[in-house]
Amino acid sequence: MTLKRFYTILSAMILVNLLYGPLVRATDSGLACPDWPLCHGKFVPEFTFQIFMEVGHRYYSGILGILVGIGFVWILKNPETRKSLGVPASLSLLFLISQVILGGLTVTKLLHPTTVNLHLLNAVLLLSACVTIRLSLAEDSLGTKFEWNRVGKYYFVIVLLAVLYQLFLGGKVSSHYAGLACPDFPTCHGEWFPQMVGTIRFHMEHRLFGYLTALLVLSLSAYSILTLQNKTVKQYLKIAAYLISFQIFLGAMNVLYHLPKLITGLHTLNGVLVFLFCYMAAFHHFRTNKKEVL
Repeated sequence: MTLKRFYTILSAMILVNLLYGPLVRATDSGLACPDWPLCHGKFVPEFTFQIFMEVGHRYYSGILGILVGIGFVWILKNPETRKSLGVPASLSLLFLISQVILGGLTVTKLLHPTTVNLHLLNAVLLLSACVTIRLSLAEDSLGTKFEWNRVGKYYFVIVLLAVLYQLFLGGKVSSHYAGLACPDFPTCHGEWFPQMVGTIRFHMEHRLFGYLTALLVLSLSAYSILTLQNKTVKQYLKIAAYLISFQIFLGAMNVLYHLPKLITGLHTLNGVLVFLFCYMAAFHHFRTNKKEVL
């Protein structure tokens, strides 16, 4: 197996876990095991559905941790890959360690909103580090290097930060059980601008900033089509535009159908995919060949 294929598989597996984790949350399985790292004091406890969800998530995450460690050693043992990929490989290991710590704290702190949110965002950063390695190993990235002074550079950064912050706001909605604080859509209790109190505030912040984020992603996609020549960047941003539109649909379905578990999980995963495609577009935008005409 090549290093490129290894990180393709690893990145895909992390994406699966970014669906699995929200499903653990959606099925109220997060505290099915009140202790950590064991479950009711056992490595293999007596299984109920919720224990199966929580323990399965832990086991699967453990496999991912081993694979991240293998990738780190694989990269560092080769002088060439160590030089070119040492930084993202080291970051992936750092994010792995912090993810393990946050996973434990999520249980021991009884699903405290801060640890739950950080657990999600850190998983996205771990995915980003692994995807960075995978993209760097692609043929169209060979012989290129990072160039900050690119047209539209701040546009890309703003969109990436906006999508990441929107994921954070979504985590706040989930961790504060605010998903149905507004039981209707697109209004909230029949009002376009309700009083921002209690869980309604978390819900409306996520909803309103989601509209802004959608506009940013859609406008960046249009900007790339009209002004940029890199076909890969354009294609990734087109996909991001489709995904952000689908994300609004999933968010509405979440409310109108009272948080169906699968849709709740897909809403989180799709949000991560929006970030991922914007990130991959930015990666190629900032690493395109110097000779390319903008």
